[in-house]
Amino acid sequence: MDRFMMILKNENNIREIYAFPKSGKAQDLMMNAPAVIEDEQLEELSLEVVDNED
Repeated sequence: MDRFMMILKNENNIREIYAFPKSGKAQDLMMNAPAVIEDEQLEELSLEVVDNED
């Protein structure tokens, strides 16, 4: 479907068609995601970061 829309819109880059484009590093530059989470945000949501020792 993406490639079909690319043809219809006469675009050379498929990233111009994606609704939620990501950079080459899988980052959403518009939403600055993924981002570092502050301790206050974790506390507000009652979340805890647990290290996985596998």
